[in-house]
Amino acid sequence: MKDTLQFKIASKMQQKYDTLRKYKTKDVCFMLFKNFQISQTTATGLRLTKLGNSLLKTEYDHYKFPTEEGLHKNLLLTLHSNMKWPYFLEKKQLIVYSEDDALWLKMFGSVEKFAKGLE
Repeated sequence: MKDTLQFKIASKMQQKYDTLRKYKTKDVCFMLFKNFQISQTTATGLRLTKLGNSLLKTEYDHYKFPTEEGLHKNLLLTLHSNMKWPYFLEKKQLIVYSEDDALWLKMFGSVEKFAKGLE
């Protein structure tokens, strides 16, 4: 479980920020990832909370894209099921932390077309 991306990111943030050290890494995952889910063998959910986004953007390159339709259920489900790297979704903007995702988003021309391409 500690090999998952979520745990690695949470651990790195705990090393950097003293205030996070008093919490268990699993609890920090819940603080950083809005849709974090854990079972005996897997951890899923890479959508960042506001806290997660504010901490990660100081450490990693990030890319912003406007969302034309705002938040809707299908977009959330598609991103949750298919994204391999952290992302932050607001009503009018998607922020990705993967250069590959950013490239695909630019090629598709919109977040909605990118999400349809993931399906």
